[in-house]
Amino acid sequence: MKASELITNKKPIVVKVGSPVSEAVRLMAENNVGLVVVVNSPEDMRVLGVISERDVIKAMAKGVDISRAMVEQVGTMGNIATVKYYDDVTKIAQLMNERRIRHVVVVDDEGRVMGVVSIRDLLRESNAISEIAKMRPRPPVRE
Repeated sequence: MKASELITNKKPIVVKVGSPVSEAVRLMAENNVGLVVVVNSPEDMRVLGVISERDVIKAMAKGVDISRAMVEQVGTMGNIATVKYYDDVTKIAQLMNERRIRHVVVVDDEGRVMGVVSIRDLLRESNAISEIAKMRPRPPVRE
């Protein structure tokens, strides 16, 4: 199963760099998602970062005034976990496991966002779960 198969029915939820955090929070709430991709522009769609529910909570815990903050001040910018649309679901699972994250951004060959795969997306797909299960090394059989 490829990354593109997990994002077929979803339009990527994006916010332009320089937007207020409140805009990202509104988009998360309206679309029932936990992460919004930060792009340079909605026309170009190049991934600059992400802002997640966790980012917002951490900022609030640090005393950041999120009513005045911009997405790039609160979100995770640069070094974003991405996969290409043709990458296998096992690569997504490995990235999530290695980085201890719940979302991976799917991009095209030019780095433009095509969608986001969440841990929930993986859990909903029985084919994905089967492929991920094959990744795990089996313990030796004892006789």
